[in-house]
Amino acid sequence: MSDKTFSLKDQSLKLDTAADIAPFIEKLEQIDGVEAVDLSGNTFGVEASEALAKALKTKKTLKEVNFADMFTGRLKDEIPACLEFLLPALLELPDLIKINLSDNALGLSAVDPLSDFLSKHTPLRELILANNGFGPLAGAKVASALEDLAKAKEEVKSPYALETVICGRNRLENGSMEAWSACFAANKEIKEIRLYQNGIRQEGIELLLTSGLSNSKKLQKLDLQDNTFTVKGALALAKVIPNWADELIELGIGDCLLSARGGVVLGQALIDVGRFPKLETLRLQYNEIDAEGVELITTALRNTMYNLKKLELNGNKFSEDHPLVGKINDLFEDRGFGELDDLSDMEEDSEDENEDESEEEEDEDEARSEALERDLDGAENEEVAEENRDDEIAAKMGTLSI
Repeated sequence: MSDKTFSLKDQSLKLDTAADIAPFIEKLEQIDGVEAVDLSGNTFGVEASEALAKALKTKKTLKEVNFADMFTGRLKDEIPACLEFLLPALLELPDLIKINLSDNALGLSAVDPLSDFLSKHTPLRELILANNGFGPLAGAKVASALEDLAKAKEEVKSPYALETVICGRNRLENGSMEAWSACFAANKEIKEIRLYQNGIRQEGIELLLTSGLSNSKKLQKLDLQDNTFTVKGALALAKVIPNWADELIELGIGDCLLSARGGVVLGQALIDVGRFPKLETLRLQYNEIDAEGVELITTALRNTMYNLKKLELNGNKFSEDHPLVGKINDLFEDRGFGELDDLSDMEEDSEDENEDESEEEEDEDEARSEALERDLDGAENEEVAEENRDDEIAAKMGTLSI
């Protein structure tokens, strides 16, 4: 640990009052030129947060704060009250570029102080908000705040562009994708986006990719795993991936119901782009990709993904003993680097299936994705129902350990 870091990480402290936190604030004050503060894995009450805020706002050298898992067991009303002290204090820190607020059950109840802060903190470069139970409405407010932040950065000519946004496991769903698309379109210097496990369906994926990320020329890492693509999402990805080709390092679209046809679309796009000089990781596991798609991916591996170090294909629809698996492993061996993941959970297609059966399977893929869409619809477009659902989830999460 750096001598410029103050950490209470994972000490399971329960700090309710100013007196409870006073000894720790005293230690913080003793660190000259502190650059990082890690308070994760503890629980802070309102009074303790107020005392902490007074100390933090004087630390003008701070570059990074980790407030993950900071409100375990707190009531729903306590969390926004704590943020109303802490976040304004952070606004006074001119070089605070990285903020982690993950695992805090912020939900809809705490999104207003958060979005107000995000729209104003122009030094922000890296934002981590995973597992906060936002839902579409709160998620859209966060995204809109980041869109406003882009304008604020431009007005003050901030030297810090927003480069990283991690907002996985937040039930963002299709209902917030218009706002997220606008957010990423506004923040053109974005390098890393992780929106995994958010219940985003193919229409939302299409909007996010074609409207939000189509001009993200500096994108290096994109993780959209555990959402739903189908062929619609694959076509959208094929359309925009050429724009990222020069800088892309990691692409994660595992467990996204890409489908056999979607695998072919993506594989062909990887070939057609012609170059991915920096691509090191490609995650395509559990996507119902069949041998036809894998053959195209293998061709791309040979011709365009010549620096790939990790290819994940487990859980797709071809045999682990298929000749293409040997070809992939031989390519990596010949290069002296790179590996294919363990194909221990494959859904093998019969080699002698006729063309009609293949078409029938593809129709079944479409039917499954349509059934998934119907199952997930519910109250997404009913704002009152969504607010009630977000409040209920946030209330439960706020009183349970995360």
